[in-house]
Amino acid sequence: MLILKFGGTSVGSAQRILAVADIIRANLDRKPVVVLSAMSGVTDSLVVATNAAARRDDATVATIVRDLREKHHTAAQLCVDDSLRPEVVHKIDEYIDTLARILAALSLLQEASPRSRDLVASYGEKLSTTLLHATLTSQGIPSEILSAEAVIKTDDNFGEAMPLMEQTATASRQLIPPLIKKGIVPIVPGFTGSTVEGITTTLGRGGSDYTATILGAVLDADEVWIYTDTDGVLTADPKVVPNARPISHLSYAEARELSFFGAKVIHPRTVLPAIDHGFPIRVLNSFNPCFAGTIITAEGERTGQPVKSIAYTRNVCIVTVEGSGRPGGPRVAGRTLNVLERLSTDAFLTNASSPEQNLSFVLPTERANAVVRELTIEFADEIRRGEIRRIDMQDHLGVFSCVGEGLGETSGIGARVFTVLGKLGISVHGFAQAPSGTSFSFVVDSEQLDEAVRGMHEEFIGNMEPVG
Repeated sequence: MLILKFGGTSVGSAQRILAVADIIRANLDRKPVVVLSAMSGVTDSLVVATNAAARRDDATVATIVRDLREKHHTAAQLCVDDSLRPEVVHKIDEYIDTLARILAALSLLQEASPRSRDLVASYGEKLSTTLLHATLTSQGIPSEILSAEAVIKTDDNFGEAMPLMEQTATASRQLIPPLIKKGIVPIVPGFTGSTVEGITTTLGRGGSDYTATILGAVLDADEVWIYTDTDGVLTADPKVVPNARPISHLSYAEARELSFFGAKVIHPRTVLPAIDHGFPIRVLNSFNPCFAGTIITAEGERTGQPVKSIAYTRNVCIVTVEGSGRPGGPRVAGRTLNVLERLSTDAFLTNASSPEQNLSFVLPTERANAVVRELTIEFADEIRRGEIRRIDMQDHLGVFSCVGEGLGETSGIGARVFTVLGKLGISVHGFAQAPSGTSFSFVVDSEQLDEAVRGMHEEFIGNMEPVG
C-alpha cells in the first residue's frame, strides 16, 4: 500500500488536478490511498472569511464565497466529463451554500471560536476532494471519498488537534482496506479530523502531511509520498538562497529539526508516525514527477558534510523571566515550561541559569503577549515579593538553524558560524545546540536573517555536490 499526499499547489488549478490524476494512474498497481489538501490559497481565504464574519464584514465574506464558488466551478469545467459535471457543480454548490450559512451564523454571533474556525477551514478539503473524485471518475479510475471526520480521530484541541491513534487505526482499517480490495482508490481529505463525538477538528496548518503519515502508520503502508512544488527538501529556502538544491537523503531527526525551525516542505509532526513505524517518506515534486526527490528514513545518509540544510523562522522574540538571585528563590524553569505547555506553545530555544532562577526562551512573536500575560499571573506573588525582577520580551528577531547529523561529530562548528556572522556584522542574541547534536540554532535581528542564512549556506554547503 502506498499513501500519496498532494499539497495545495499540486491541486491548485484544473491543469494540476489532471496531473495528479496521471500520477495516481501511474501508481494504481501499488494500491494507493490519496490524501488531499485544499486548492492553493483556499484555506487562507477561509481564514480571512472567518475573521471577516466575526467582525460583521459581510461584504468581504460575500466576495470570498463568490470567488471560491467560481474557482471550483472553473476547475470542474476543465477537469470533469460533460456527463458528470452537473452533479459535481451541484455538490460544490451544496458545500459553498452550507459554508455561507456557517459564516452568516458567525456574523450574527460576532464570534469565531477555535471550534468554529476548524469547521470553516475543513471546507477547502471537502471541495478539492470532490473535484479529484470527479476527475478520476471521468478517466475511468474508480475512487471514493472518505469523510476525514470518519477516518481521523483526534482530541478536542481545536486548531492543533492531536490524533488518537488507536481510534484512528480502528476506523481506518474498517473503511480503507475493503475499498482497496475492490480496486477503488480511497480519497481522504487532509488536515481535518474529528473528536470521538464527531466534532470537526484540524491538525494545524500544513496538517495534510500529518494526515498522510498517520494513515501510513495505522495502515502499515510501504511508503508515504508527499507531493509539493519543489524537487524535494532543499538545502535552503530558494527565495533566500537562489542556488539552493535538493537533498537526496535525510534522517527522521534531520527532517524533524528542519520542519520545526521553519522549513515549509513538511509539517513539523509529519515524521512522528514514521519514527514509530519505520516507513520511508518521500518528498516529491508534482510539477516534475520523474525527479527522485528526497527520501526520509531512520538512518538517512552520511556524506561527510556536517550541515545538510539551513532552516529559518521570521518574527520570533526572546522572553526572559529573571529572578532576584536570592537563595531559596522561585524555581523559574519548571513553572515557566508548564505555562508554555498549558498554552500549547513550543519554544525554539531555551536557556536556563543555575539555580533555575532565570530563563530565556525563543517563541513566535504572535504568541508572546499571551505567554507574558500568563507568566505574570503565574508569578504574581513572587513579583510582589521582589523574587522575580522582570518578565519581558525582545522582538524583531529571527532564528536560523544549521541542520545535519554530522554536526554532533564535527568540532569547530560554532567557531565557524560566529566567524561568518562577525564578518557580516551580524549580532547573535542567543544560540543553542539540540541535545541530539542534529541542529545548531542562532537568534539574530530580523533584518539580518536572510543575510545570515545565505552566509551559512555559503560556508557549509556552497556548491559542493551531492547533498545528502
